[in-house]
Parts: sequence; C-alpha cells; structure tokens
Amino acid sequence: MTALAVGLLALLAMPAGLRADDLLAEAAAGDPEIEARVRLIATHRLEGNAELLAADVADLEARDQARRDAGLPPTGLADDARYLAAGLETTRDAQRGALQAALRAHPDPLVRRLAEHELEVDEAATADRLLADDRHNRRAAVLNDAVRPLGIFSGGALLAALNPFLLAVNLWHYDRLSAPEREALARYRTLLEREPHTRDAPEIAHAIRRLGTKRAAALCKDTLELAQKALDTDDLDHAAFYAHAADRIDGCADAAARPLARVNEARARRASREEAGRWPIDDPKQPTSADELSDYQSLLVATALADPGAMIEAASRFRERHDESPFAPSALYVVAVARDLAGHREAGRTALAELAGDHGSSAGRHAAAVLASADYSALDAIREAERRHARDTARYVLLGGRLDGRNALYTAGQFGAEGAQAAESFGIFNLLGVLTRAWTAWRHDPVSNQAIIERGEAFLARAPHAPDAPAVHARLADAYERAGNYEHALLHYRATPDPDPKRVEQLEGKMADKLLADAERGSGNPVLLSGIVRHFGATAAADKARKRLRERQPDGETVIALEVLQANPSLLAAFDLDPKLLDGDHDNGELADAGVTLSPGQMRLTLYNTGQAGQHIETRSLTAGAYERARAAAEEALYARLLTAARRDSESGRFERYIPFFLQGSLDDGGVYVYPAVKMRRYQTDDPKLYE
Repeated sequence: MTALAVGLLALLAMPAGLRADDLLAEAAAGDPEIEARVRLIATHRLEGNAELLAADVADLEARDQARRDAGLPPTGLADDARYLAAGLETTRDAQRGALQAALRAHPDPLVRRLAEHELEVDEAATADRLLADDRHNRRAAVLNDAVRPLGIFSGGALLAALNPFLLAVNLWHYDRLSAPEREALARYRTLLEREPHTRDAPEIAHAIRRLGTKRAAALCKDTLELAQKALDTDDLDHAAFYAHAADRIDGCADAAARPLARVNEARARRASREEAGRWPIDDPKQPTSADELSDYQSLLVATALADPGAMIEAASRFRERHDESPFAPSALYVVAVARDLAGHREAGRTALAELAGDHGSSAGRHAAAVLASADYSALDAIREAERRHARDTARYVLLGGRLDGRNALYTAGQFGAEGAQAAESFGIFNLLGVLTRAWTAWRHDPVSNQAIIERGEAFLARAPHAPDAPAVHARLADAYERAGNYEHALLHYRATPDPDPKRVEQLEGKMADKLLADAERGSGNPVLLSGIVRHFGATAAADKARKRLRERQPDGETVIALEVLQANPSLLAAFDLDPKLLDGDHDNGELADAGVTLSPGQMRLTLYNTGQAGQHIETRSLTAGAYERARAAAEEALYARLLTAARRDSESGRFERYIPFFLQGSLDDGGVYVYPAVKMRRYQTDDPKLYE
C-alpha cells in the first residue's frame, strides 16, 4: 500500500484508549489480549505475512461479535486490520476486491477514506473518470454553443437557436485527441503493462486501441503540419525528417505520400543547386589587362599576409584603377576585413553594409550573410530578438494571442446569430479585451524572453570584457525583469557602468515580493522570511515578513480548533476538561472558535466571557506525562480529520453534481437575454505539460 497505510499502522499500534468513545470501551482497551493482538497485527503486516494477517482479522471479528453479544462496544480494530490485509494482496483485482469488502463492512471514517483513496487512484479508475469528463465537456461545448444565441425572452433571436456556424466549429473539433484522453491512454498502458491479467484487460485493451487510433491520427496531422511548415521556410532537412516520421505512423502513409514527394523533389533541386555552386561557371572570369592582373595579385598577397595596412592600400588602389572590374566587390570585402582586423569594427560594418547591397556578386551575398549572423555582432542579434519580442507582444495585445480559422469562424457565427446588433457588442468587448491584455502585458510579460537571454548570455560568456558588454548587461537586466527573474536582473543591472539607485531599489523590492510569495506558501517558511528582513529590510515585503514572523505560531504548539473538538468530544477527557465547555451555554464558560492550544508545560483555552461579550484566554499547566497524552490524542484527531476531509474542488459548488446547469444572460434596452448552459468539468492533473 501507500504511505497512508504506514500512518494507519502507526495509529493502530497506539494505545486503543485514545480512540475510545465511552468508559466501557476505554476499559476494554486495557485488555492484555487485545494489546497483544495489536502487536501481532503490526508484526504480521510489516513482515508481509498475508495468511497470519487474515487470521488476525478473523480473530478480531470474532472478538467484536462476542463483545456485541455481551452488550459491549466492539474494539473498532477489525476495520484497520482489513485495510492492512488488503495491502498484501498480490494482484490488482484481489486488492480492489479486498478494499471494496472493507468498505461494505461500514468501517470508521478514517479507514473508509483511506480505502476510497486507494480505489480512486487506481490507473484504470482514473482513466475512466478522465474519459467520462472529457465526453461530458465535448457534448456540453456543442450544446452550449448551440443554445448560446437563444434569448428566452427575446423573440428576435429564436431563429438562431441552432446556429450552423458554431455547431460546425465544435463538431469539426469533436474528435480531436484531447489532453485528458492522452493522460487516460498513458494510464491504461501503464496499468496493462503492470497487470496484464487483470479482469478488466479486454475493456482496457479496447480503449487503448480506440485512443491509439485517435492518437495516431492526431500525430499524423501534427507531424504533416510540421513538415509543411518546414517546407514553407525551405528547411528541407527538418521537412524530410517529419515527412518520413509521418510515413511510419500507422494509417498515415497515404496522407504522407504527397508531402514526402514534395520533400524529395525539393531536396533534389537543392542538390542540383549545390552541385552547380561547386562549379559556377565553366570559364571563370579573368583580368582583362596586365595592370589588372598585377594589382589583383598584389591584393591576394596582402590578404594572405593578413596585414591590415597593406590590405587596405592594395584594395583601395585596385578599386580606384579598376572600378568596373568584376573583382571590385572582392576588393571592397578585403577593405571590410582589414578594418575589422585593425580594430575599426564600425568602419568595417559600414563597408560590409555597402557591399551587402550588391546582390549580383558572391562577395555581396557573403557580406549580407555575415552581417545577419549572431557571431559577427551579438548586439545586433540581441536587438533583433528584442524587435521580435516587441512584435509578439503587440500581436498579443491587439489580437489576443493566436488568431486561427476556428476563432474567425466562431466570430462569424456570433455575427450570424445576433445580426447587426452584435457589431456594437463586439466593438466594446474588443476594446475591453485590448485594454485587459495591455494591462496584463504591462504587469506580466506574456511573451518569452528566452531568445534575448540566450543570445546575451552567450555573448558575455565569449567576451565578458568586450566594449559592448555594458549594453548587453543592460538589455539582459530588462529581459530578466520582464521574465520575472529579478535575481538575475539585479545581477546584470549592477554590472552596468552607472546603475541608478532607484532602479536597484525597485528590483530589490520586486525580488523581495517574489521571495515573500514563496515564503507564504503553506504555513510560511521562517528561513525565507528572516532572509527577507535581513537582506531587504527597507522594502515593503520586509515589513510584511516581520508581521508574519510575529504572527507565526511558535514551534512545538498544537492548535485544536473548536470544530475539531466538537467532532471529537472524547478529546475533552484526554485534556481533562469539563464537558460543559461544549454544551453551547456561554454562561457556564464555553470554548471559542480558537479552541485549545497545547504547548510543552501548558494548555491555553480561548473562552467566551460569561455575562458579557468578548473572549479571554485561560492558561493551565500540564505535567510532562499529561502533555504527551494530550498531544498524542490531538494529533490522532487532527490526522483523522485531515484524511477524512471532503475532497471537493474549491471552484465547484456544493450542488455541482446534482444541478449541472446554470443560467447566463444580460439585460439592456433591447430586452432580456437569458440562455441555459451545461457546466463543464474541470480537468486537473499533476503534470499538465506532459499531456499537452
């Protein structure tokens, strides 16, 4: 079983008196035979001896029956033993049968919750639930969009009740493989590999075949789309990889035949071009005069010697005397190289830019390629990545992310359903959407900054002391800040020549806010809170961290709220408290919502004031033994309450399962528009990226 069984075993091994509900059960808990049986159960479970544990279960059942016949309450340990015995079953079917048998015996809430959890986390059960929720969501989407244009109190929209555009969109995507189906397929396969002989194997195999067919179709379509995209960008190597991959997918050979033929034709044309490029002309160009030949030879010698002065002198003389020569672009390229070798990088860039405009010569095309490469100018590469980032951000703000055919058809369907009256509404909603996305983009960058970061970090790794390094540090600081990585942003900004103290303070504040958010997860991390106060003491987050540290519950304290005490009234006996504290009468001293707080040596009671409003705290001393007994009883009750708590989604209503519909609409000068819709079931998984 899981770690939950270990916790249950520890509870079972505790003295049974802490679980008693009345004095008779408390007295019976001291039976030496029962205590001996509890030790045997723990031993047999840890040893993994199923036969002896089954005998223990039978013995406890007989004891419970005998106690009932004698008018005594049962020991309450048979439920625990059944659950522990179920964990020793060697097959899935046997274990599920044992757990279901334990549930049919009406166990206590703790054992019931543990058994239900083990049944719920079964791979096949989880996959079945995922597929059922996915089917519900698909049908609900079709139905909701079909009735969306219908206003119950608006006769003008009755004809739009069955909107063909919206129905066509949803039906077109109805059979697409979804993330829940991908997860269900993975869970089915995992279970069948682990338990190939389970009695559910035929149904699971059928589901795997059905989902595998859908997965193959979706994989075929996505792979062919990648091949087409690579073909459009003339990336023939990737196009060939995707086309051949699609050809090997089951049922995809026919669809991949045409893209594969196109890829093969394009690769053949590229091979012909490369072959022609190796031998561009049969008769290469030659100097037309002896002077041109002599000057060109001088240029070749100077270039081979890599002397910048001699290279510039020879190239300039050749360009002045032979301006119409076909070798003039090569001479200008030599000038650019010489200037770069001499340390005049900007002058060399100017020469390359002048030469890059000559697309008719090989030297001009080579110069254009050099200018576009990140290795030649990392700063230019970073600027290009920043321009692309700004363009993607503007697209997100104005268009709301990706605009595809489905969105366009959906919008057209809304216009078709609501007619000209929809124009004003769409205009308003579009404006609100732009403003909302602009606010979101200002607060949290919606576009990845990774391209800028990678190019900047690569530049600094190669040339940390280059003249452009300060500018790269500044750009990296902006990129890291947009990405929410304030630590690196602060590091790079401090590396700039003259960092602004206000900007440093701003980055420190954002970094402290992020650390505070991390520290506040759960009960609060005191190490992080103390670090914020120590290193960022002047920030607003430091003030909040100081407050959290002051409010933090001291280590070693156990708080038992009033609702826990009301659910477990036997705790009052373990705490040696008067039962009148829970009788609902404030006049005789009633416990308040804060309940009881246990700490070494003392117990604090939060009580309502008698005869007047308000509350007060009463402190009582505890001996070491009394504190240990009280803390053990409190921790058992808190643990049981935690395990048996309702596992309901916080975003789901109390009657979500019983009333799966909701009404939605609006009220304006044109009338009342109301339409019903089916509630969708939320998809939750531990690793959503794995099944996208």
